[in-house]
Amino acid sequence: MVYHCCAYNCKNISRNKSLSFHKFPLKDPNLLKKWLNNLRWKDWKPAANSKICSIHFEKKCLIEDGKRTRLHSWAVPTIFSFPNRYLERKVKINPRSRRALGIAADSNSSGRAAPDVTAETSQKSNSEKPEHRTTESLQPNTSKSSSSQMRTEPMSVSTQPLTEPEKSPPWTILGDEALDRSMTIPSFFHSGYCLPDNIRWAGDDDLNIVKERWEWLGLDVRGPFSPTVDRHTHIMTLTDYHSKWVEAFPLTQNLSQDVAKCLAEVINQQGYPLGILSRLPKRILMEVNRELKKHLRLNSSALVIHHRQTGYMDLVTESLLNEMLDELVKKHGSIWHVLLPAATLRLCCTNHPTTKEKPFTRMCASDPPFSSTPRELPYSATDVRLSSFVIPATVANDL
Repeated sequence: MVYHCCAYNCKNISRNKSLSFHKFPLKDPNLLKKWLNNLRWKDWKPAANSKICSIHFEKKCLIEDGKRTRLHSWAVPTIFSFPNRYLERKVKINPRSRRALGIAADSNSSGRAAPDVTAETSQKSNSEKPEHRTTESLQPNTSKSSSSQMRTEPMSVSTQPLTEPEKSPPWTILGDEALDRSMTIPSFFHSGYCLPDNIRWAGDDDLNIVKERWEWLGLDVRGPFSPTVDRHTHIMTLTDYHSKWVEAFPLTQNLSQDVAKCLAEVINQQGYPLGILSRLPKRILMEVNRELKKHLRLNSSALVIHHRQTGYMDLVTESLLNEMLDELVKKHGSIWHVLLPAATLRLCCTNHPTTKEKPFTRMCASDPPFSSTPRELPYSATDVRLSSFVIPATVANDL
């Protein structure tokens, strides 16, 4: 199947091996809105097989992975070749209008409508999607000279960013692309709006309700950041979903070994949690669990569990972490790893918007003592992965 780029006046097709083609982020409404705003097509929605070629993305948006080129999760296309009249103000282009088809009196424009990203042999009506059309195929055959002039006339609009690029962070949170928010699991579907004691689905039990501090933790790895003098490029964060307490550690390129070492250090100081959730790729988690067992001399099952809710069970704390780390790295350049512990402690000593209390207070309150030995899960790791966790609203007033 041959794909065509959906961008205005772009004639690239997937047969060009020097380019990569990327699908629209249909599962991320906010990111999709940014894509469509930059494309400027009026009343047009991408299909499942609609694609944009790589020339419309800045280099920082692309990830070279061997022969394959991928996009960062925050990537937005910003490079287009709109006519001058569209650069002056943000206007939506009707894919079936005379402007888009190049029939208007503007002789300097040889634009075409937004392509329908399907096989070359497929035929679609105007009412469904923008078609592949050129000015020559739509204008009457007046003379060979005029047609030749239009074909040889250079484009007057250079390929420059239409607007200022989106100020997306140069780093990201490492995650497993295959770990989507599956809405097919009954427990996961209902727990977002049902109280924990209302309805019981398969997979639900007290296990999935966060009831006390240092019970369920969330592990993330952010980066890459600007390297420090000690070659740290990533940051591991560990969040306690109950108290909102946060731990943060600088990591080198040896992610698995460093994560396991930092986890072992935290557990030796604070005690064993019931479990740790993470969205890291399964391969990395297997390495982390293997190294962690060596550090702690354990023979038990995996302590770090692959789970889809890691990133959005506590969006407020995640947002605070992102803001704090981004500011820290920007301000302190190659020495941010030295100031990371102080910045993390400052965050833990500030009232949390959700609990209205300091995480430090909730962490050090008179809760049950920390466990110095591994805590056995009443269910298997598979059951935990299929469970949807709930942080009760009353948790803010427990202490």
